[in-house]
Amino acid sequence: MGELLALLTALLWALGVILFKRSVGFVAPFTLNVFKNCVALVLLAATTVALGQTRTLSVSPQDLIVILISGAIGIGISDTFYFMALSRLGASRTALVDCLYSPFVIFFSVMMLSEKLTPLAVGGGLLILGSVLVSSQRSFGQSIPQRQLLLGCLFGALAMATVAFAVVLVKPVLPGYPLAWVAAVRMAGGILFVLLVLPLHPNKKSVYAAFRPQPGWKWMFCGTFVGSYLSLMTWLAGFKYSRAGVAALLNQTSTVLIVLLAALFLQEPLTKTKLVAVGMAFAGAAMVLYSGVA
Repeated sequence: MGELLALLTALLWALGVILFKRSVGFVAPFTLNVFKNCVALVLLAATTVALGQTRTLSVSPQDLIVILISGAIGIGISDTFYFMALSRLGASRTALVDCLYSPFVIFFSVMMLSEKLTPLAVGGGLLILGSVLVSSQRSFGQSIPQRQLLLGCLFGALAMATVAFAVVLVKPVLPGYPLAWVAAVRMAGGILFVLLVLPLHPNKKSVYAAFRPQPGWKWMFCGTFVGSYLSLMTWLAGFKYSRAGVAALLNQTSTVLIVLLAALFLQEPLTKTKLVAVGMAFAGAAMVLYSGVA
């Protein structure tokens, strides 16, 4: 069951990325993160209540703090970085940077859970980094300025590092609590972070304006429902009901799906160089995760 949920997560996230790419054409990355967190929290809270998961629920203060911190880092911080990368790189290049998620999961598992890092994992990480370099070639598709590429890759790498840290942090407490409840509390942690940062935002009015009806709502709402609400539930379920490395490997199939969907719906060209880069990235992710679960 966990493996099927992990595969479903890949499909839902790939669809969500396409919808979020449309969304960042209407609102700024930070604004989109505030909007989708608030909407997703309402959906997750309603699901938690509807499933009766708040009844007779006993939570230790330590676990509650861990879940909130995981949300602040993995949703509040990571998703903002991710949307910043998406707006600069496009869906296909961002999908390659997504593959850094697997090495970061293994790295933090080594650091925090005392797992071992093998030469195979190192080789896989180098393949993923090589795929990002291939994506800088003109034959990859639409050419972008070098500064834009570097900034996009930096923001994407930070997004993958923070989300990987967040999921490794929260994994030990997942078995003890209902999934919808954990997802809702994590989302609350993400909202808490963006609300703390909001007073420092140079254009707060643009953030508030996102909650007024506008043409971009159709993409923002659909992206939130598919990419934040549904995929978050299946993502946590996959980690809960299967081994972390197996779940992460199946999640990584979203790389191929994003590139294909970007070609279909965003008219991003599907070139030979792009296919080579995707193949390198996917093979690297498989090597990293095989080393982690073998």
